[in-house]
Amino acid sequence: MMNRLAATKGSMFVEVEPETGALGVEGFPDEKKERSLAPILERPVFDRLIFAQCWEDPRMDAESLRLKPGKSALVVTSGGCTALSLALFRPDRIFAVDLNAAQSSLLHLKIAGAKCLTHPEYLEFLGIRPSERRSRLYMRCRAALPPEAAAYWDAHRDLIEEGISRTGRYEKYLDLFRRLLNLIEGRRKVRQLFEPRSLEDRRRFYEDHWNTRLWRLCFRLFFSRPVLGAMGLDRSFFTYVEGIESFGDHFLGLTRHALVDLPPRENYFTAQICLGGYLDEETMPPYLLAENFQTLQSAVDAIEVKTMELGAFLARMPEGSIDAFAYSNIFEWMPSDLFETCLRQTHRVARPDARLCYRNLLVRRRTPSALSSLFRSESELAGRLLAGDRSWVYSNFEVATVLKTNSSEWREGQ
Repeated sequence: MMNRLAATKGSMFVEVEPETGALGVEGFPDEKKERSLAPILERPVFDRLIFAQCWEDPRMDAESLRLKPGKSALVVTSGGCTALSLALFRPDRIFAVDLNAAQSSLLHLKIAGAKCLTHPEYLEFLGIRPSERRSRLYMRCRAALPPEAAAYWDAHRDLIEEGISRTGRYEKYLDLFRRLLNLIEGRRKVRQLFEPRSLEDRRRFYEDHWNTRLWRLCFRLFFSRPVLGAMGLDRSFFTYVEGIESFGDHFLGLTRHALVDLPPRENYFTAQICLGGYLDEETMPPYLLAENFQTLQSAVDAIEVKTMELGAFLARMPEGSIDAFAYSNIFEWMPSDLFETCLRQTHRVARPDARLCYRNLLVRRRTPSALSSLFRSESELAGRLLAGDRSWVYSNFEVATVLKTNSSEWREGQ
């Protein structure tokens, strides 16, 4: 889950006065004129790693964006998994942007590990497999890190030893929930949740065995606005939430959908939350699979990690330079006028027929009617992907195609 137009799954946007800067790009920011619109950025939560993984279904981004060789993409870094999984499609460039330097350091480390380790070692290093030698594996990767990332991980060797995939603030929050879940339901019943069942049998198991009064009470409390804001995310993330009286009830309905309508046995997000790890090494994010590792090793050089605000990055990019945009759910952490500003900048930077996708967790953000001539909503595709979303906490998913007039003339000029 997850803001000035910044990218972190944990940050926001900077309003920039339009001007032409040193590169001759309209909107290039003069830092003296930047005005912060996101007090969220001053919160201490951004001094640390928030997400050690991306809690978003990569199938949705892949099908929405249609990346291939010759294309370029812009993604929000977060836990780095989206950038790494999209790299498997071999685009020419992937810009991974995040304001949080810890998130950038995480992606640098995952890239270095892919370059320097074997696949079994990579899984050990990340914490997927048990290991007694993560410090030694880190030293083999360290030379492949940029200086700022090496300095970060030198100072956080305890996270290396632990296995970085469970070390973010959000992952620690989910680990607490898993312990509570084992107390409520019992370890045996939690394991039974992952037995193969038909849809009707899953519905019956949920209603007859799982959906107790204690389950509902504890779930509503743990995922309430105060607890989620204090332990999982940060209360400032909810600045623009309206119309949701109970976070617990909201997420409880989505959880029922995940446990009944989506087979838990095939869902590595549900396994991570309930079991603390993957069920097996065939049910993991694409970049972690053995069959994709050789491709990953040769593809990660296309990823360019940028620690900066998204608005500043877009302003620096030339017109018509990016084919795909994966914005996670950062739009709900900004006011609606800044959301529109971001979409206008995205349109400027996009190539004709570029694709855009983003999620809504608690705040509904859809393309404003004023921009309907700039973007075509792919609502049927978005609805189908949302219905099968294995990460299941998001209430809305948006996919759009960028519309640019005189596209044929634009292409001829390139």
